[in-house]
Amino acid sequence: MRYLSEFVGSLVLLLGGYAYMCNISLKKTLVSNLNYLELVFAWSLAVGLGLATAVVMGGPAYLNPGVVFGNIIAGNLPVTEALLFLLMEFLAAGSAELLCMIFFWDSFQASPNAPKRGIFSAYPVEKNMVLNFAQEIIATFFFMFIVFTCLKAVSGESAALQTGAVGFAAVAIMALSLNSTGYSMNAMRSVFSSVWFVILPFPNKNNEKVDWPYQLTVNLAGSSIGGILAVLVTGLF
Repeated sequence: MRYLSEFVGSLVLLLGGYAYMCNISLKKTLVSNLNYLELVFAWSLAVGLGLATAVVMGGPAYLNPGVVFGNIIAGNLPVTEALLFLLMEFLAAGSAELLCMIFFWDSFQASPNAPKRGIFSAYPVEKNMVLNFAQEIIATFFFMFIVFTCLKAVSGESAALQTGAVGFAAVAIMALSLNSTGYSMNAMRSVFSSVWFVILPFPNKNNEKVDWPYQLTVNLAGSSIGGILAVLVTGLF
């Protein structure tokens, strides 16, 4: 059940965020245009509800490769278990994209010129690999640090509600205060999904290429370092 909770919680998180991105990026939807506050609210709810769902199902609710890596380094998680949690996150990313592809099939077909890769992966407003790498570490660290420190006080029957509220608040705060970086704060959200973006037959994908140097350097290494630091620093307290 712990591993199933990781899959379901990750699926809820990603499906909520990806579905909103499809709505604002593709034609033949009722949203169509980006509203930044709405975007923040959608992703914040997705993260909060994903965390709450995983907690209700009895899982540790990692929902982030950086958090998994951090717990390995801190000695809280055996490598074999960690690999299973990472597998659940990877499968959740693929399932979320597959569901979006089916649900928004007509919208993808009606949007031949709309960029698709940004629906499922985070990219910066202006690419600067060194700066983006630092931004990803900083944003991920503070996001996860807020979550971890707040969750230290969570206990009892209200754990799921408090966890969801903390996730919602942390994403909202970070997105509203550091909104120009294009950070992912989660390799599952960007890197795992990029693999599935290459594999799945999205209509009108138009041979869009994943920027692998950016994904691996910033969204994988940067977010993982931020998550690892957050686990280790929180452990000091």
